[in-house]
Amino acid sequence: MNLQRFEQVDEIFQAAVELDADRRAAFLDQACAGDLALRREVDALLAVDERAKSFIETPALDESPDLMTSDQSSTLAWESVGPFKIVALLGAGGMGEVYLAEDTRLGRNVALKLLRPDLIGASQSRQRFIREARLASALDHPNICTIHEIGEAEGLLFIAMQYVEGKTLAQLIGARPLAMDGLLSIGLQVGAGLAAAHARGIIHRDVKSNNIIVTSNGQAKVLDFGLAKPLHEDKGKGSELSHSGLVMGTPAYMSPEQARGERVDRRSDIFSFGVVIYEMATGRTPFAERSRAETMNAVINRPHAPVAELNDGAPARLSQVVDRALAKEPADRYQSIEEMISDLRNIAAQAGIRVRRLGYELDTYDAKHGLTAHYEPPRQTLMSRSVSWFKRPMRRVAMALPAIVTLALLAYFLWQKHSPPAPTIKSIAVLPFKPLVAANRDESLELGMADTLIARLSNLGEINVRPISAVRKYAGLEQDAASAGREQKVDAVVDGQLQQSGDKIRVTVRLVRVRDGATLFASQIDEKMTDIFAVQDSISERVAGALAVKLSPNEKERLAKRHTENTDAYRLYLLGRYHLNRLTDDGFLKGRDYFQQAIDIDANYALAYVGLADAYNRLSGWNALPPKDGFQKARAAAMKAIDLDDRLAEAHTSLGAVRLFYDWDWQGAETEFRRALEINQSYSDAHQMYSYYLSAMGRFDEALAEMKRAQDLDPISLEKVAGIAEIFFFRRQYDQATDRYQKALEMDPNSGFTHWALGNVYLQRRMYKEAIGQYQKSIPLSGESPDEPASLGYAYALSGKRQEAQQVLAELKERSKRRYIPPTSLAIIYSGLGEKDQAFAWLDKAYDGRDSLLVLLKVEPMFDGLRDDPRFDNLLQRVGLAQ
Repeated sequence: MNLQRFEQVDEIFQAAVELDADRRAAFLDQACAGDLALRREVDALLAVDERAKSFIETPALDESPDLMTSDQSSTLAWESVGPFKIVALLGAGGMGEVYLAEDTRLGRNVALKLLRPDLIGASQSRQRFIREARLASALDHPNICTIHEIGEAEGLLFIAMQYVEGKTLAQLIGARPLAMDGLLSIGLQVGAGLAAAHARGIIHRDVKSNNIIVTSNGQAKVLDFGLAKPLHEDKGKGSELSHSGLVMGTPAYMSPEQARGERVDRRSDIFSFGVVIYEMATGRTPFAERSRAETMNAVINRPHAPVAELNDGAPARLSQVVDRALAKEPADRYQSIEEMISDLRNIAAQAGIRVRRLGYELDTYDAKHGLTAHYEPPRQTLMSRSVSWFKRPMRRVAMALPAIVTLALLAYFLWQKHSPPAPTIKSIAVLPFKPLVAANRDESLELGMADTLIARLSNLGEINVRPISAVRKYAGLEQDAASAGREQKVDAVVDGQLQQSGDKIRVTVRLVRVRDGATLFASQIDEKMTDIFAVQDSISERVAGALAVKLSPNEKERLAKRHTENTDAYRLYLLGRYHLNRLTDDGFLKGRDYFQQAIDIDANYALAYVGLADAYNRLSGWNALPPKDGFQKARAAAMKAIDLDDRLAEAHTSLGAVRLFYDWDWQGAETEFRRALEINQSYSDAHQMYSYYLSAMGRFDEALAEMKRAQDLDPISLEKVAGIAEIFFFRRQYDQATDRYQKALEMDPNSGFTHWALGNVYLQRRMYKEAIGQYQKSIPLSGESPDEPASLGYAYALSGKRQEAQQVLAELKERSKRRYIPPTSLAIIYSGLGEKDQAFAWLDKAYDGRDSLLVLLKVEPMFDGLRDDPRFDNLLQRVGLAQ
């Protein structure tokens, strides 16, 4: 939405809020003049207006800043509610009041939320009220306000919760930055509370400084889960409480996707948490404007001023943490609160800050239990005594030093003679390069340097090199090389740093042996940025030399291979790879554009054509583009790359994917995958893609061998673990498939694909309730993918929930007006409903449109309900998969 549109929306909104409900509807009909999109935008703003929000959606802290400390007296509407004796009114909202009350049973004060009596019969209000209590009562953590009970008495529905005395974080901040020790202490505690909620599958959706209270002893508590919702909410049970498209939350703190009314996940809370950290560091929020509409526009479109510009006393790394948390795209943010907590802890350690909790010192932090015991460093007097104690023994050692050195040398030579030779290095990981100056990050160059070296070193036949997909997660500035190497199960790690100044670049690189952390070689290279290729040549040669690899003439040529001599084209290629690796539709589109720009500069840049082919393959493979719009262009780009350099395993793999998923050229696909592996046996993606081909052909033993080889080369890849599970699924070995998918979920509980795949297994085992549960978990984690809703509709149909299945069908058809929806998605639901004519009509459309899911006609269990129909045999023949 552009600014002009926002001003139009805001003008109508400001006028509408002054009108009562009866007059407002007529005014909006006239003001919006049939513009349904404009009407929806105004309605969304009205939904979050303080005067139009429900009480549960408006934390009482907003209406009474001193809610938890107020001693106000008022004419009380109630003297008691059940066992609770009312003491004072603390605050009121659109749906009820909050009272300070005494629990006469236990003799303790509580904060008592009461729903307005006239709304007791309103089912939606009642459900929201109950949901808040149930969500928050499921959380037992020292940094979350405790819910004691929910009940009903004297016709009143109530929630009794912990009465917390203290100040809100907003009050503590005022309009000035907090001291860094206080900021980190409160931030770590709030992070711990949110981490606990996320671990239970709950997102808050209204994290802000007014929803955080700090007690007199420095304990921070997150309040008010009124907007909270389960991450995997059952669409059939309560989804009306959080409609997609309804903007809920506080504009200055909400994430861009929340401001747009889109589906949100944990990363939305991370954005809001970043706003809170920003506010503590600067004394102001990053996006607050004069009106709600302008604020939401800023949240969605405007970059924030860096913390470092507003508070020169804040550590530079804190500014970077906030920048990452406030990224507009969820994929560019921290993917978990735990990651952000780790960086906040490292800031304290690097800056030498003793984190204080308003009087309590601490050195360590436990996300599960909150703050741990503090550590008192040795005093100077003790150090002085230690030095004195060593003086005389050290004098004696100095006198005997010549004899000691002689004995040490003799022992060393004897050890060298009889010790076994050091183990040979057979596998390495090249980590993303890090900036020597943190403020000057260029992540595309950092990842790109690693990607280029990986491509070059993969040509060393004796060495297995981990792919860029396996190592890109190690881009953190504090990443320890040896730890990354142990996780990747490699013998050595290439770890590098970059520093740019004008047209010059300095690269520091070292090769670290994982088993003992020893540096096998280190080197510093200074060149002009225009000579970046010379830098890469030097690093490649030195790493190969340190690995003591004997290179054949062909390997030497491949190691020194440059695919372009144009630095501008190379930088565009790196930007393309960076965005492609984000694995989002937007990233694929940006990657495509950068690769094309690189080709426009250097028409013979083979790797740029490979990147372009990969971008189009993913755009169609992820259903962002129809197959004909993506795969055909991918084919042309891959073939051009092969024309330029026939020994690019990546190009043959990309072409093989087109042959498989679009051309249905089974022999041609196998030829390309085999050619890729002939060039580079260590290319894990080629093994993985070849495994997909073998599975589609029903050659499961070979498919399993290839996928296991891919996993050996990329041992912590979720895709490879799930790929093995998928082969068991196609073989109808559902117990083994279940075990493998559950292992994949242990690696990443937030993998939408794995939840969906596990749901498919449960569905074939006729465990419909469990399957539906997995699909409902997968949908909010899978973005715009149509596969998950289609499977949910299929499960509804098979379990007898025809109305719900029909609703999913209608939603997918409506979505197809805005973006590509594979016809097989609709065919599967019709199959579950037993409407075979409709199912085959949509399968015919899938055939005409070259729907890539038809590749699995021979093996996919979801087609089993159609296999006894002659039309299915005919479809198999047309696709070329007849038995």
